[in-house]
Amino acid sequence: MQRRMFAGLFLVSLFIVSGGGAQQFPADSEKPVWTMESIKVKPEMFGFTLGHLDDNWMREREEAKRQGAVVSYYRIAEEGNGDSDRSIVLLTEFKNPVAYGTREELFASIRKQRKKLPNNTPGVVRLGRLEDLYEAMTTRVFRDYSDMDNVRLRLLSKK
Repeated sequence: MQRRMFAGLFLVSLFIVSGGGAQQFPADSEKPVWTMESIKVKPEMFGFTLGHLDDNWMREREEAKRQGAVVSYYRIAEEGNGDSDRSIVLLTEFKNPVAYGTREELFASIRKQRKKLPNNTPGVVRLGRLEDLYEAMTTRVFRDYSDMDNVRLRLLSKK
């Protein structure tokens, strides 16, 4: 009985000394954060959707990149037949969790600045509502754990 109690106290003291067993990653606050947004384009609206994304999403990301909050961004379209039933994936790499956390304020300020500029590009047809162009499917957030010092899986042998 005393051995079990001693062993239990010993284990508890180990957890206290080691910080509760939780892993701490001090460099985690400087690692990039990725967002992946998936949208489904309405039939016959692929070209209009790309135009809308060029005028809005791409310009916002480019300005955020210029300001240092965004590292990179990609607009990737699914290969499809014709102009119907296609999906687009929008990837944004934010500099760190702080940049990701303040993205809404940043993009709102960029939109506010853009509204002050004229938006009358000759020859460009714009539709009024986003609902007519595409439907937002999912948004997922990813953290970069590719260069962690604490490796959990190791290659033990090669055949």
